[in-house]
Amino acid sequence: MKKFILLFAGFVIGGSSCSLDQDPYGSAIVESQYYTTLAQCNTSTLVAYRFIDYATWWEILNFRFLSGEASSDNAWIGNTYQSTHPTYDAVAHYTLDAANDRNEAQWIDLYKSIGRFNSTIAGIQRAPIDENSKKQFIAELRFLRAWCYFDLVRNWGGVPIVLTILSPDNHPARNTVKEVYDQVVADLQEGVAVLPKKSQYPATEKFRASKGAALTLLAKTYLYMEDWPKAEIAAKEVIDMGEYNLEPSFATLWAYTYRNGAESIFEHQNGSSQVPSLPANDFAKMLNSVADAGWGYYSATSDLENAYKSEGDSIRLQWTINRHGLPVAGDPNTPSFDGRPYPALNSHSKSARFSRKHYIPKAQRPANGLPALNDKILRFSEALLIHAEACAMQNKTAEALGSLKRVRDRVNLSTNMALTGWNLINAVRKERRLEFAFEGDRLYDLRRWKDQAGKPVINSIMGPNGSFVLYNTQTSTDVWEKTNPVELQNKGFSFNPEIHSLWPIPSNQIIISEGAVKQNPGYF
Repeated sequence: MKKFILLFAGFVIGGSSCSLDQDPYGSAIVESQYYTTLAQCNTSTLVAYRFIDYATWWEILNFRFLSGEASSDNAWIGNTYQSTHPTYDAVAHYTLDAANDRNEAQWIDLYKSIGRFNSTIAGIQRAPIDENSKKQFIAELRFLRAWCYFDLVRNWGGVPIVLTILSPDNHPARNTVKEVYDQVVADLQEGVAVLPKKSQYPATEKFRASKGAALTLLAKTYLYMEDWPKAEIAAKEVIDMGEYNLEPSFATLWAYTYRNGAESIFEHQNGSSQVPSLPANDFAKMLNSVADAGWGYYSATSDLENAYKSEGDSIRLQWTINRHGLPVAGDPNTPSFDGRPYPALNSHSKSARFSRKHYIPKAQRPANGLPALNDKILRFSEALLIHAEACAMQNKTAEALGSLKRVRDRVNLSTNMALTGWNLINAVRKERRLEFAFEGDRLYDLRRWKDQAGKPVINSIMGPNGSFVLYNTQTSTDVWEKTNPVELQNKGFSFNPEIHSLWPIPSNQIIISEGAVKQNPGYF
């Protein structure tokens, strides 16, 4: 097994650090002594689940939230007292350059994951095992690879597609955005054709990639490609499978003990005995108040809180945001949450609001301080809202309203069944924000959505005249955000639509590629 995990030249799996100036594209050796039995192939596939983003819990989740939430109107960096704040701030406030270390770490981690999956696929392809098992293992690995390429393309646009084990001196050029999406689709279509349904896995293996997971990510990919008919078809197939359902209570999803339940389509497992070497993690602490043994990162904006209030959405509000001075939903031991607003001591928060979705009730916290909280990547409510959006974009009003209503019914909100056209489209878009806040998608939704003039929605939210920037700098009366000068109140002011529709290709990677990889426009 020790030989098996040394798959990358220059990299050691298991959380050790690596230099950012090394080739990330998965140069590797396949251990000829390893892939000889069904058990070995199964174990190697299970181990691969740890590396959905390859690295430790820090890299796995950190950039997803830094980019997907803190670079949007949902969250601030929040931590306004630690020395690590500036490098995060540069991403969230759109002042980063191509040397930003958080941006580069994510690029490298994703490609290291892809290298891991490619090398495992190569080993299993030549293994002397039955064809059905071989096809399933490879389909699982292709699903994981598809997730990585999906994340790459929505962050950086066209990127190099690597499907085999490369020699260290092989530096592929960037593929087009379409080519990357086409590869994601191809990997996922294989999963749809081969993978078992979730119900066909034993109880201890519900975390594995399934037909439903492949279909849901496929539907989401089509949504990003603006292929509305295909997104509708794939999402509807998930809905009609009978494999998943909404949990009756939104609160159920955020219980510490909730794992791979009826609404779960795919989760990144933490602290699981079924996935080898997958540890518990500190991420729940990272998103909690310093006053409650947290690190104070990614505090919710008052703009997000107002979005819930404007909809009368008290259920999702209390299970999404812990607000200073209010009780924490589901934790009788915290009748008054301490969000540590500025200028309390020297460990203050920008907004004194934090994610309830990642909060662990005090009585359930493990003694070692490392909670095994799963990261929800795909939920059944997403299949419903993908279907609603795809139908709304095709003027299939009744179908869109039906799926939208199912999501809103769960949180006791009425649905205006007379909505049509752009009013319906915008209602579905707002629902995505309320349903999935602090799950890592908000920025990418704002980038991909277009307004009636065909311009990205983010252009009207960020920038000097963006609605989020003007709210914070002119109309907001929030006492905590307005009085904390450490994180600038004009977050998003520096957004430039000609540049910030994508993140910069890391400068070190351009150097390593010897010019084969070109930079995104506007970055240096």
